[in-house]
Amino acid sequence: MPKLCKFTSPKDGQPVYVNPDQVSVVYTFKGEPPDTIIAFRKDFLLGVKESLDEVVSTLENAQAAESNRI
Repeated sequence: MPKLCKFTSPKDGQPVYVNPDQVSVVYTFKGEPPDTIIAFRKDFLLGVKESLDEVVSTLENAQAAESNRI
């Protein structure tokens, strides 16, 4: 099982953990303030406080670490 990635909930500042293998897409919703959204398939969306670049970098690093372990 891959290492879970830790992000921050924009609503209450609590940590949220994401399995990078289950992420379908990451994008920015241009609201006020803009939110970074992590989508899992088409049914579940998760907003996080981190920027789009931070989220993508964290997920890519976790995937690379998992690939190196195998």
